[in-house]
Amino acid sequence: MSAEPTDSFIITGSILKLNDTFMARKFLILVSLAIILLTSGCIKETYDLDKISGEASWSPTFGISAVKGKISLLDIKEIPNDTVVFDNDGFIRIIVREDSVLEFGLDDYLDLDDMVSFSESYTIGEIDLAPFSGSVFPVTTTGEIPFPVFTNFENATLSQGALDIVVRNNTAVTITNITITIYNISPHTPLGSPAIISAINPGQSGSATINLADLTLIKNNTSAGFVITAGGGLVLNGSNLEIQMTGRDMKVKSGRVKIPAQSLPTLDNDNTDTIDFDPGEDIRIDSIVMSTGYISYNIVNGTPLQSTVSLTLPTSIRGSAPITKSFSINPSNTLIDSFSVANSRISLGSVAAQPYNKLPVEYLIQISSQNNIVTFNSEDEISIDFSMKNPGFDHVKGYFGNQAETFDEDTIDLEIDEILDRITGDFYLTNPSVTLKYRNSFSVPIEVDLQATGTRSGRAPVSLDLDPFILGYPRFPAARDKDTLIKVDKQNSNLAGLVSMLPEKIVIKGGAEMNPSPVISMNNYVFGGSRFIGDLEVEVPMEFRINNLQFADTVDNFMKNDDPDEDSPFNYEDFEYLRVDLTVENGFPLGVSVGMALYDTISRDTLYPIIAENLLAPALTGANGAVTTPTTSKTSIIIRESFWKSINDAHKVIFNFALNTTDNGSKDVKIYSDYGIDFKAALVLKPNLKFNLK
Repeated sequence: MSAEPTDSFIITGSILKLNDTFMARKFLILVSLAIILLTSGCIKETYDLDKISGEASWSPTFGISAVKGKISLLDIKEIPNDTVVFDNDGFIRIIVREDSVLEFGLDDYLDLDDMVSFSESYTIGEIDLAPFSGSVFPVTTTGEIPFPVFTNFENATLSQGALDIVVRNNTAVTITNITITIYNISPHTPLGSPAIISAINPGQSGSATINLADLTLIKNNTSAGFVITAGGGLVLNGSNLEIQMTGRDMKVKSGRVKIPAQSLPTLDNDNTDTIDFDPGEDIRIDSIVMSTGYISYNIVNGTPLQSTVSLTLPTSIRGSAPITKSFSINPSNTLIDSFSVANSRISLGSVAAQPYNKLPVEYLIQISSQNNIVTFNSEDEISIDFSMKNPGFDHVKGYFGNQAETFDEDTIDLEIDEILDRITGDFYLTNPSVTLKYRNSFSVPIEVDLQATGTRSGRAPVSLDLDPFILGYPRFPAARDKDTLIKVDKQNSNLAGLVSMLPEKIVIKGGAEMNPSPVISMNNYVFGGSRFIGDLEVEVPMEFRINNLQFADTVDNFMKNDDPDEDSPFNYEDFEYLRVDLTVENGFPLGVSVGMALYDTISRDTLYPIIAENLLAPALTGANGAVTTPTTSKTSIIIRESFWKSINDAHKVIFNFALNTTDNGSKDVKIYSDYGIDFKAALVLKPNLKFNLK
């Protein structure tokens, strides 16, 4: 056997899958070496063992073609994942989608249940008393005599009224100074001022009026007294003097009275009122087209009178006619019910003084004692309460206000401080974008002002610089919803700069303003099923540039052998060196340099640095950033005996990675699916083995 065999034994094969740990690689080396030792060399057929020394050494050199293969991005297509998207030309995009990140409906914005509320009480007031008339005389004497019996009241306190008195002189003489006074019989007191007729010639009539305002007339307790002065020959025979009394224009405040059928006098002359809608601050509704819903009412008749309430909504049209309802309420009773307003169009803009949020209502309240004498007071009331229930509508038209909402400032902590502390260099994404895809069925212009600022320790803040924008909305009646997308990219913002700084935190603030124009337009629409649904899509086209982007990390020494096997025939110290020869044809416009070092935390010494500069040299690209020519790199990494000796002395392993795109990151490059890396690795081993043969 030759003293220094120099033969290289080459083992070739298909791609070997290596474990991620260095211990697995050491195991592979030892196994390969054992195979070589068992199958190589030249052994003589005979030996003189007595002549063999107890100690021997062997230092051959071996070459092993250990790994070769090809990695291509085309393999990614086998992964069922829509995050990685390939264009028709193979250009790669990373797309992350999140559905329904923003969603709200009409119920979150407008509540008709609380908009319609009407409550009103109507005082009966002073109502008409039926007139009365009768002949108090013919008389045969002068003096005080009782009134005739009242048939329409037992007692009545009047706010107004008049008692007309007509006296006819059927005597042959002139009658003068006729005085007529109304009295309460008990207690005997005059009622009002007397009526005076100065003179009545024979065969003629005279008249006078007594004011009944603020007087109380009581049945069977009222009398009339009269005084007559006349010339000689006056003889009263029961027919030659007639007195007729008529009560008219009487309004009663209270009493026991008979109320004839009449309309309530407390309403306006046109018997109209309004229901005020309250949709919210600065919201002006012009009209509502109802699909469902009803108005609930509660009518309380606090009077002793039979009442009928007739209601008309003149601007609420169903079919071709206004909505009209009539309700009959018994004396001192309550009526609770409802009526439908479904399939109607309600106009709230017909009142000239305020052409919005006003629903005209026409009332006719009729009362009657039904020919009965009842105890009446003008302060008695009829109250009416209305409210909208279960509203559903086709659409609402109006102006929904110039409402502004400011977003509370929020800080998003990406929690990558520790990672960023280990990164230096420059990284720039060429054209990232964020797209909000949404469907909007609110026909209202809304302007959004959204600002974001990225911050990172040691660097100046970077702002998004996005101008305010108007959300797309449908234009009624041509459309009831609208699909829109808002794309934020380098064309309208500094998104690329914000993302590329790799921020530690992002501060978000801004606001939204509805109807930002100062001109009030009543052409806002919302629909019964109005919703806003927004989907978010983040797209990162694989187009970027990197200039010396370095990442350093320190990990525990995973190669340290805490329990070495003393019985092993091989020790790492028996290797003079191990060399790894790498040949890589890189089809990516991205270069990689790798460094590793063993580190003693006690002495703070770097024990064994291993540096592989330009492990991957970036491929050449054309003007469009696509690769034109792959680049071949050759790298040799030598691990000497001192490395193995240092492993157990080191507590940590320091890694450093450096990335560069083509031309040191001076231009943008693009990543396509057909990019790949061809590689092969060879091991060159030179052991220094010692044996004890005895």
